[in-house]
Amino acid sequence: MKFFKKLIAGIPFTTYSKKVDYAIRNMIAINKVKLIPIIVLFRKDVDSIIEARLKRMGMKIKYTLPFINGICGVIPVSRFANLCGILEVEKIFYDSKAYLMGGHSSLKTEDELEEAVKIKASYLNGKGITVAFIDSGVYPHPDLVRPRNRIIDFKDFINDLASPYDDNGHGTACIGAGFGASVDGKFRTVAYETNIVCAKAFDKFGSGFYSDILAAMQWIVNIREKQNIKIAVLPFGTSNFSRDFDLLSLASEKLWKNNIFVCSCTGNNGPFESTITSPGVSPYTYTSAACSVAELPPRAASFSGKGPVYFKCDKPDAIMPGVAVETLNAETAYIPKNKSFVKSGSIATLYTEYNGTSIAASLTAAAVALVYQKLGDLKPDDVKSVLKACAISINELKNVQGAGIINIKKLEDV
Repeated sequence: MKFFKKLIAGIPFTTYSKKVDYAIRNMIAINKVKLIPIIVLFRKDVDSIIEARLKRMGMKIKYTLPFINGICGVIPVSRFANLCGILEVEKIFYDSKAYLMGGHSSLKTEDELEEAVKIKASYLNGKGITVAFIDSGVYPHPDLVRPRNRIIDFKDFINDLASPYDDNGHGTACIGAGFGASVDGKFRTVAYETNIVCAKAFDKFGSGFYSDILAAMQWIVNIREKQNIKIAVLPFGTSNFSRDFDLLSLASEKLWKNNIFVCSCTGNNGPFESTITSPGVSPYTYTSAACSVAELPPRAASFSGKGPVYFKCDKPDAIMPGVAVETLNAETAYIPKNKSFVKSGSIATLYTEYNGTSIAASLTAAAVALVYQKLGDLKPDDVKSVLKACAISINELKNVQGAGIINIKKLEDV
């Protein structure tokens, strides 16, 4: 084993530079590991023959991902060179982690929350549209399950529980910011009739492996037509990518080309230039930065990631509220008892405030739901053009605000 690792470490990186993620080479050369978690992309459709070949190499397969011609799993270091020698292998990525891009702000009183700035639409509400979130889950909050349960599908890639829950709170906060609505009407977002699909691919600490994120994307593609999914929200990011090895951007492109509008965020690594995380760097996502609307005119949040990006495209695409945004609170200790068990109304504090570019991405998704409700089936590129036409500059640089803040009133007049 030691001899093999030394042999791999001594091979010039150019030998594998077009095929193997640099993080894998580091793992083999530096760390004392016997197994490597990887994601392999192939030049052809993945079939049973490829799967059988990988299993013979000792690879334990975690997921098969037809939408990217990929397989996730763990392989012994001693067999890695054999894997690299397979002609059908296009690229091999390390199964790294991405992180959620939001957190609680200082909690205000209920009276102050009611006076918070809200973006409202007069007659559009997102009815008939479904938005899919890949997040830490979703708590069955009364504002999401009453008077009807709008959480129409849920899949847990972390703990494999059948019913919705959120042990971090981020997913509930993001969904609530754009799509929550109380029965009494005191809390109502712009797209309060939109249906929700949620894939839990992030743990209670707010991190998620690429493999689970990609499996969640595959699930969304699989149920897209059944659940009428028009939008996918990716409120997370990673800085662990390069021009040639940007797996989350590649996967987002596949969603986009499956006719799913992808809302991403710039990440919270600002205020310096070129701090947008992946998949927000991709031209096949609509990337939102975050601003504060506590004072007018709105100002970009200091934590909001900024362009430019390595792709030849302008990023971010827009800027939306992402500082002290009123949203739904989650009971993070709640664990569902069984598939038919739905709990609501028992949470002590129904509302909270959240910061982050992930919140901005959710508010963008709410605006997109209104576009689909009003204009029907559009290609994602066409929706992007509509949003750009409805944006108003907040007088920040283009690499900070993109086209500006999306004006809901303009959407109504399209």
